Amino acid sequence: MGAPGYIQLFIVIYPSECSDVGAFTAHCLNMDLIADDDTVEGAVDLLLELISTTMESGAVHKANCFRDAPRKYWEKLEHAKRLPLELIERIISRRKGVGGLPAEAESFDVRQLEVA
Repeated sequence: MGAPGYIQLFIVIYPSECSDVGAFTAHCLNMDLIADDDTVEGAVDLLLELISTTMESGAVHKANCFRDAPRKYWEKLEHAKRLPLELIERIISRRKGVGGLPAEAESFDVRQLEVA
């Protein structure tokens, strides 16, 4: 890890396990939070909003909002490919425009698992 307060979030996107919630699941592995949407961009955007809200609530209540996802999801990350940088930048810049990014989250490792 870097400087105090520095957080790197690991996010993996994979096909949703429930067909009625959207086509894609974005999963923040070091917080074990998920968001679903019909598009990759939408799922990541919703997940970043959820991360921000969770971190704000954790700060208010002095609670640790970090807990690792089960190992099988970390394995998905190991086999996934990074999202194109321009897509990540577009999502992050849109979140900054609505004040929806946690200040402590300085880095995002966002990858998508390709369907075999």
